[in-house]
Order: sequence, then C-alpha cells, then structure tokens
Amino acid sequence: MATISSTNQAIMNETPRLMVRKVDSEASMRWLNAGIKDFKASPAASITYGMVYVVLGLILAWLSWANPIFVTSLATGFLILGPIVAVGFYCMSRTLEQGNKPHFSQGIDGLRFNGVSLASFAMVLGVLMGIWAVISSVTVAMFFNSVTITDNWLDTLIGHEQFVPFLFVWALSGAAVAAVAFSISVISVPLITDKRVDVITAMIISVKAVMANPGVMLSWAFILATLMFLGFIFFFVGLAITLPIAGHASWHAYRDLIAEE
Repeated sequence: MATISSTNQAIMNETPRLMVRKVDSEASMRWLNAGIKDFKASPAASITYGMVYVVLGLILAWLSWANPIFVTSLATGFLILGPIVAVGFYCMSRTLEQGNKPHFSQGIDGLRFNGVSLASFAMVLGVLMGIWAVISSVTVAMFFNSVTITDNWLDTLIGHEQFVPFLFVWALSGAAVAAVAFSISVISVPLITDKRVDVITAMIISVKAVMANPGVMLSWAFILATLMFLGFIFFFVGLAITLPIAGHASWHAYRDLIAEE
C-alpha cells in the first residue's frame, strides 16, 4: 500500500501547473504560417507520415463506397479523430522547436509518451465518433427511409425532394458534435503528448482555452476544417499535405495558448 501511495504521489507531483493565455486576433493565421514553415522544414517525414493515413482512408473509402451513410460518417469522423491522428506531427514540431531534425518514428514515440492518457482520450473521441455515426444513420433513415440506394446513390439522394431539409439537419447535427470534439481536443492532445497530465485535466484546459479565446478559436476551427476539406476533395491524397500542415500548426496553437505557471 505504501508503494502504491508513493507512486500516486509521485505522479501528482509530476503534473505541471498550467495556465491559459489570451491571444491576439491574428493568432490563427500565425499558427497556420508556423505549420507551413514546419512542413517545409521536414517535408519527407511529414508527407511519409501523412501518407499512412491517406492509404488507410482510401482503403476504407473503397470498401464502403456502396454505403453512403458510412462514407459520410467516415469523412466527418476523420475530423473528430484528427487530433489523435496528428500526434506524430506534434512531436516533429517540438523537435524542430528544439533545433533538431525530426524523423518518421517520432509518431510512434509520441504514442508511447503518456500512453494511458492518450489511449483514454482516443476512447472519448471514439465514443463521439460512434454518436455521430448513429446520428448520421438516423438522420438518413428519417428523410430517405423509402429510397432504394443504387450504384448512383449520390445522384439519387441529391435529386430527392427531402435532400435540402436532410442536409440542413445533418449539417446542424454534425456541427454540434464537431463543436464538442473541437473544444475538448484542440489543446488536450498536444498537451498530453508534451506533459504528463491526465485526460480529464487535458480536456478541461482545452475547453478553457476555447472559452478564453472564442473568436480566435472559431477562426482556427474554420482553418482546420478547410484544410481537411481540401485534403478530402482530392480523394484523400491531398491529406498527405494538408494533414501535416494542420498537425504542425496545432502544435504552435498549443504552445501559444498554454503556459506553465
């Protein structure tokens, strides 16, 4: 018992005291430019790491193309899981910040550091993605329950009289889930890969950062969503560039917003 107590005390003593900064209105563009700079400084490692997710995305899209519900859930769910996907890029940016050359294996190193908290947060995001998949499925069923999906399912849905109201409800629901995911993850995952904090503390700090800088964080969410959209419209291949830039930039957002007391 004494050993367990001393171990818990050591972990508590190791947890840093953190504070949230307020940033200026130009911060989001500054983070984006810093992310592009990091990408240019390590293009090979960044693209190689990004291509892993491009290949996975292409395989999943190919396997599920006949199911419109899964395709839409896959694309939007990728946005929810984005912060976990970008762990390697956070580590690369930290290495560049320290004046060293990043390498591909840092993605694996990042998963090992504070692994329990990272795995716990991945489960939280997994639950959110599951909730979104259910919402998406229910919404499609509500508006298109009598529609037979053929090979031309996209044309079938777009031409349906219920498509506009469906799109409104679906987008509104997705925005709500995305807002929750963004608020709890935008700072928490970079923080978990950098400091030994528990998942609850990381999520609370992330929400506080969003609440302290609502305008900047709204513009930052728009920038991240745009980068992911640009990656998707080129059949996932564009993610090899946009995903690394978003990941590197997110590291700089974390460094700008969070400081130790």
